[in-house]
Amino acid sequence: MSLPSNNKLQRQHSCKEDIDPENVPSRPEHFARISSHRELREPLEGKQLPNVLPHSIEAGDDAYYIGDVYAPSDVTHDWEIDTCEEPPPQQTKSINSSVNILNPSDDRCYLQYIKNISRGWPGLSYLSKWMEVTTSPVKWKHITADNRKIRAERTKVAIIDVLPEGPEVQWFYDIHKLEEFFKNPKNINPDHERLFIVEDISRDVVELLGSHYNVDPFFWRGHISDYLWYNTRDPWVELEELPHIAGERNHFNLPYVHPRRLDNDGINVYVLDNDESVVALCRSKASFWMRPEGGKAKEERALGILVVDPSFTEGSPLWGGYRNFDPCPPLHAQEFGVPPQNSLFYNTVHWTMKNLEEQQGNLKHQPKLMAVSILNIIAAEWLTVKQYLITRLTQIEWELQVPDFRGEGVQYGLDRCLSRLHPFRRSLPAYRRWVESTLNGILNDEDLKSLDSVNNPLVKARTDFTTILRELDVIEGRVHNMVNTVATILSLEGMKKSTKQNDTMARLTILASIFGPLSFVSSFLSMTPDITELRSTAGYFFILAIPLTLFAISIAQWPSIKTFVIARCPKRRPRGNKHMV
Repeated sequence: MSLPSNNKLQRQHSCKEDIDPENVPSRPEHFARISSHRELREPLEGKQLPNVLPHSIEAGDDAYYIGDVYAPSDVTHDWEIDTCEEPPPQQTKSINSSVNILNPSDDRCYLQYIKNISRGWPGLSYLSKWMEVTTSPVKWKHITADNRKIRAERTKVAIIDVLPEGPEVQWFYDIHKLEEFFKNPKNINPDHERLFIVEDISRDVVELLGSHYNVDPFFWRGHISDYLWYNTRDPWVELEELPHIAGERNHFNLPYVHPRRLDNDGINVYVLDNDESVVALCRSKASFWMRPEGGKAKEERALGILVVDPSFTEGSPLWGGYRNFDPCPPLHAQEFGVPPQNSLFYNTVHWTMKNLEEQQGNLKHQPKLMAVSILNIIAAEWLTVKQYLITRLTQIEWELQVPDFRGEGVQYGLDRCLSRLHPFRRSLPAYRRWVESTLNGILNDEDLKSLDSVNNPLVKARTDFTTILRELDVIEGRVHNMVNTVATILSLEGMKKSTKQNDTMARLTILASIFGPLSFVSSFLSMTPDITELRSTAGYFFILAIPLTLFAISIAQWPSIKTFVIARCPKRRPRGNKHMV
């Protein structure tokens, strides 16, 4: 679940197997006031937090103990890995060289390559630190050596070979077996198309694939972090490329949102939901790198690397997940395939196998076809998010229409409606930007104009994302209109309260006008010490008090009296003969 903490959001690339339930922080604490952070952090001091969220309350206030973008810290020496010797400077001029800059047989040569070129491409220095720490460098002081080893060697890879008789898949769950696979030269550059599907990249997987296929390091760099904005000191900053340069890259990042319903979370933020449930819009990302056919005397076949985020284990997909992409089987069908339900990795492999079988002859012309399945999955997730947003906005509109929900309370009320709208207003521009990045990247219209028949699946995917972007625009406009409507209603309600308060003050003023002269006369006549003269004193009291009271009331209500007199009295006719000329 992606939650805001210290103004930042980041997807976590962690090992699901090594989670300690006692060390997982409760999510409501991420929304606590700054004044209570220290109190929440004290019980966690001295404990190992391998899955702590960077920049969270549990991680501590100082994220710059690893250094900032201007000056590194000495702590970087603690995690630094000795790699092979540095190559000559003239061999590090280009990261797009057709030949590996370093020998793939050398240990950690890809890591050393990234360190060397980070002098000219500073954005890659964070990737080298990530590989050395095996996770976000900010988490260095929270993880143990054993945990780092698990993270570094984590492997979950499916290799799909597109053979003439159909695609075949090989599964790798151990880094050493994957290393054995690459020791055979025939396995590195086969005579057919191949796609690697990787779940949650690790250091050793990046090293193997990067060194053997000369993968652009920015492909990995774009996948490991996903900040919405940066402070001026952040060493993890990732600046955008010029659009015309980004369009020439052979790798793409595909950010999206996965809606998920979590139970027993302790947060109840939406009306009509179970008190122990919450719907989370979890940020996720897939990344695709491709090598077109050709190169090395045209002996290389098309090859791709697809990276997906680890599957969620908590809660359930919202509304049971997206719809099946296949049409319903015939009435008398005996067998039909059922895609995996609870794993993004296996679900992606399932649909990719079917897609590669259909597009087998077109991959050499358009390697982007290897990513059609993940594009369909992402588009389906966006459609679910769209339906969820429409549902929530409809509920809020219903609350605005029904007077019973306009009271004051934790769950209901105008202020509560406005607080529910603000997250949507803040998030929708980012959602639109992510959909646009997919349309301008892997689904760029200029790249799809040629080879119309070959690009037909990509054209269909572009149509899907264009429709999604258009509907997000409509929802964003609806959110802005609702925010203005709620603000207007709040203003009107405030004016009504002010009017009632003014009426109350007017009545108090009248009472003060009445009792003011009475108090004055009482004080004046109280100077009479003889009780036998009380009768005459009372007479004098009323003789003086009543006229003074009437006079005070007439002064206080003079505008109303004047209006009444003018309305009652007839208008005076002008003097003289009206017929006189």
